[in-house]
Amino acid sequence: MKISHILISTSLFIGLSAFAQGSPVAEPQGPAAGMGHMHNPAMMQKMRDMMVQRHAQHLEALKTTLKLQPEQEGNWTTFANSMKPTGPRLEKRTLEDMDKLTTPERIDKMMVFKAKRDVELHQRADATKAFYAVLSDDQKKMFDQHTAKYMKRMAHNQPGGHQQMMQHH
Repeated sequence: MKISHILISTSLFIGLSAFAQGSPVAEPQGPAAGMGHMHNPAMMQKMRDMMVQRHAQHLEALKTTLKLQPEQEGNWTTFANSMKPTGPRLEKRTLEDMDKLTTPERIDKMMVFKAKRDVELHQRADATKAFYAVLSDDQKKMFDQHTAKYMKRMAHNQPGGHQQMMQHH
């Protein structure tokens, strides 16, 4: 077990070292310094576009799997619209402004962001439950199976998810 962790760590280090030696990138100046590519607007837009495309593909795959009846199409549209990505989490200007705040002020600001995200999460949960309620028993099983695999992937992206994945292999 320990040897596999050493091999994986070494492989990651070598891979990241090779990646880091790629084409040089201009260092950001000001408050964004140290954030690297995360504030490259073109890169961020490309990442957002890829996420939107992947999201649309996941929804289309789910719709195909469910084999919706014509009377369910309206419910599907409501559900799919509620699942659309909401855009960037924090804008660059907001991050720059955070540097000017005291720690308690930053904490308060982050709590406001969290509250907004919680509202979005509750709206999506309600829309999912409403759509799920109009599915047949067979469609509910397919919905459960289809969404479970994405939930599993998301769990691996959470803190501790990688370690949990490593313990299973």
